[in-house]
Amino acid sequence: MKKTGIVLVDDHHILLDGLSALLKKQKDMEVMGAYTRGSDLLIALNTLQPDVALVDINMPDMNGIALTTQLKELHPEIKVICLSMHDGVEYILEMANAGVWGYLLKNTNDQELLEAIRTVHSGQLYFPEEIADKMSTEALRREQKANEIQEIKLTERELEILKLIAQEYSNARIASTLFISERTVETHRKNMLRKTRNSTMLGLLKFAMERGLV
Repeated sequence: MKKTGIVLVDDHHILLDGLSALLKKQKDMEVMGAYTRGSDLLIALNTLQPDVALVDINMPDMNGIALTTQLKELHPEIKVICLSMHDGVEYILEMANAGVWGYLLKNTNDQELLEAIRTVHSGQLYFPEEIADKMSTEALRREQKANEIQEIKLTERELEILKLIAQEYSNARIASTLFISERTVETHRKNMLRKTRNSTMLGLLKFAMERGLV
């Protein structure tokens, strides 16, 4: 039976040693290399053909997101699993968007790690329940925000003024820039506050930034 070839990338030698020891005990796995820098792995891939790469996010020369992106472009046959201390949904989504097949926290137990490797090698994604729940919750939150933007329809002129407000333009400067009166600018401000259910410009700007309008 052909063993699953695995490469490891993490800037902590102790973790690399522990992972290597665990994986070498498995009859169906082979550790083909362990590296502390992503660039070292990319060089090694000129001669190696691993099946799975276990990758950390925080590394000195190239973070795991950049490394995963390059692996997907240059070696799409390698299935990447992120093994990280970060449980924040932004990290998880960035790695997912970069192309990982799985995401595990470093406090995962040995059996789950081995299961993840075998699952991913078989061609299936592996995201533990706690990670999958965070991804689902964030996807729902973004969908709700997108729906809010569609429901709250700001006009093109209002969006123009909103962007200038974000740049700290005064009413007078906005009026001069857009060739309208200060009174019209003030009317647009009030309309935007009403539409977005905000009572202050700070609240309006926060609303706009959260939704990528400015």
